[in-house]
Amino acid sequence: MKNIFRLSTIIIMISSLLVISCDDDVAVKNTNELSADSFFESLAQIEASANAAYAQLQNAGLYQRYGYILPDTFSDESESGGDPNFVTSFNFSLTPSLPQTTQYWNNCYNGIGACNFVLEGEETMRGRLATSNFTESDIEDALGQAHFLRGLYYFFLVKRYGGVPLLLESEATITPEPRSSVDQVYEVIINEFKMASELLFPKGATENGRATRGAALGMLGKVYLHREMYEEAQAAFSQITDYSLLPLEDYTDNFNESGEYNDESMFEVSFNGDATEQDLWSQTGIGVSEVTWHAQEYTAWGNLNPSNKLLAEFEDDDPRLNLAILQNGVPYGPNNDLIWNAGNIRWFKFSQLYDNATIMQNGSTNARVLRYADVVLMQAEVEHKLNNDPGAIDFLNEIRERVEMPLYGTPEMDAAGYPVDTPSGVFDAIVHERMIELCGEQVRFDDLVRWNLDAQEITTNNAGQSRGYNPNVHRLMPIPQLEIDTNDAIGPGDQNPGY
Repeated sequence: MKNIFRLSTIIIMISSLLVISCDDDVAVKNTNELSADSFFESLAQIEASANAAYAQLQNAGLYQRYGYILPDTFSDESESGGDPNFVTSFNFSLTPSLPQTTQYWNNCYNGIGACNFVLEGEETMRGRLATSNFTESDIEDALGQAHFLRGLYYFFLVKRYGGVPLLLESEATITPEPRSSVDQVYEVIINEFKMASELLFPKGATENGRATRGAALGMLGKVYLHREMYEEAQAAFSQITDYSLLPLEDYTDNFNESGEYNDESMFEVSFNGDATEQDLWSQTGIGVSEVTWHAQEYTAWGNLNPSNKLLAEFEDDDPRLNLAILQNGVPYGPNNDLIWNAGNIRWFKFSQLYDNATIMQNGSTNARVLRYADVVLMQAEVEHKLNNDPGAIDFLNEIRERVEMPLYGTPEMDAAGYPVDTPSGVFDAIVHERMIELCGEQVRFDDLVRWNLDAQEITTNNAGQSRGYNPNVHRLMPIPQLEIDTNDAIGPGDQNPGY
């Protein structure tokens, strides 16, 4: 089994029991409550509680399904293949009652509930330190994982919904909570990743699949960048060590199963292809489901395909084109000797076709949430924002050197239409390089929003038809109707504009 730590049925059930949702309109006794006082008696229980905080990342609202569908369909790098689950978000037709809207929200809050349980067990853990089989380091690492994951879940929420309820403790009663402001949510996220960066083990000192100090610093820097706190982002990124860009010959290890947890990988959501029947298409958090539908939906069925705009963005002879996208004549397979001649353009990334001749429905390729190439490109953006364009160009050229492409600042790149002798030219190079390097990795839409380019770039589909994008509405998803109906602290007037 490839996963170093596995989320067993018991562990996932712990996660489901610990959810403190705001989907209730009165204060009621939480009959599912599992007391920290009766838990945390051994290292195995500490690890089980930490593992439970990861479980929701594997569910249908997140990286089993909608965690990649939603941000990818919102972007301009993809084209809908016609499946209703993709058309709705591609055409910005989400409503408060759709499963996509609710499942994403619920999985994030379920994960937050599991994180809260770990964090509230600190006193119990420390009180049993002298008589149990765990150490101070074990406690701090578990707390660090919970801080990291709670920050990650809230980052997912604030990007998709804006201000959301802040639930930072598990209570014996479930009480309604209002929406907090975006600034308040980001303040919590920053604090979570800071705490995680101080508590977590570095890469190589913990099991594969667990959050590390470098992942926390990478996410902290990303959040600072989104908040336009550039000096703080620079400081966070500068502390990252133990990661490197893979050489070109190993580039596809960033997207295949055989190359998981490589030197460029900073945080992954683990899958191994196992699932119970009831959880295959609608993960509930009870039972085992370590399956992603990414390969089946993107490549086998073509529910979301690379857009013509993305294809045109690649420079001539850029090797990343045929390593990321399948077009007629592109080799694939375990020996790279099969030729794609299906007549349709499909995503190669995360398709299973680097290691296999066919695609299996029970996908087991890990989702890469953060990799070092993203950090390097964010460093370029930070240096540009701090008026250090030579430094920005150096970071951009690290990415170019890895794929053996001409460097920015050379006559060849100037002639190709990417001069970097002005600040606007450097910014254009950053936009270009992020689109190419990180295509199909759920970052493009957030990039466009951060740069205020979303209205300009998200316009039409491949056929030239309007996608109906309105930045005053569609930067955010609707608050789930269930939340409005059952939470006394959130009413119809708290719905995001336009919904």
